[in-house]
Amino acid sequence: MVLADIAAPYSSVESFIYDRVIAPAVLAMGERIAGELADQISDDARVLDVGCGGGHLALEIAARRPGSKITGLDLAHEQVARAASRASERGLAVRFVQGSALDLPFESGSFDVVTSVASIKHWPDQAAGLRECVRVLAPGGRLVVFEADRGCRLSDAQAFVERWALPRPLRLPALAAFRTWVAGQSIDLDDARELVGGLSLLRTEVRRVPGTPALVLAGSKPA
Repeated sequence: MVLADIAAPYSSVESFIYDRVIAPAVLAMGERIAGELADQISDDARVLDVGCGGGHLALEIAARRPGSKITGLDLAHEQVARAASRASERGLAVRFVQGSALDLPFESGSFDVVTSVASIKHWPDQAAGLRECVRVLAPGGRLVVFEADRGCRLSDAQAFVERWALPRPLRLPALAAFRTWVAGQSIDLDDARELVGGLSLLRTEVRRVPGTPALVLAGSKPA
C-alpha cells in the first residue's frame, strides 16, 4: 500500500483513486507544466513521460505539439490501459507502455526530452531511475522532472488539494494526508540538488514552482 510504503507499486484500487480523485488537480498543474515543456520541445521531438499515470500530461503535450512522438511509461497496468483508452478517445497517436523507471525498456539515446511528474518519490532508487532517464536521452536532450516538494508552503498544498475531486468536508483530512504521506515522503530542494548533481548534465536547475506544492529539477545531456 502506497500510504504505508511510498515505493510500493500502486494497487488497482489506488490507481483508480489517483486517476479519478487526484489526477484532475495534477492535470490542472500539468497544463502549466505542459506549457513549459511545449516551449522547450520541437514539433517533431521524441518525448518520454516516465510514470505517466493515466496519461494526462502526455496527452496534453501531444495536443500542443501534434507532430511530436510521445511515449508514456507507467508501472501500473491499469494506468497504462486508461492512458491508451484516453488517447484513442481523443484521437491522439501517443504510445503507452508498461515498465519500470529503474529499467527503462528503450535503447540509449531514444528521446529528445524525458519528463516525469509526481513519480520519482515512488521510485525505490531515485538516483538509479534518473540515471536511466539520462541514458535514454539523446545527446543534447533535456530532462525535466517535477515532484511534490517536502518543504512546500501550506497555502500551496491547500490550493492543490482544493482541486481534488472530493466533497468539501473531506478536503481537510485529504490535506493532512497529502502533507504527511505524499509531500512528507517526497524530496525537498536539497535532495533535488543532490540528485541532479549526481547526473552528467549541463545547464542544470533546481527550483520551486510558484503557487504549487512542487519543485522542478532539470538539465541537458552533453551534445
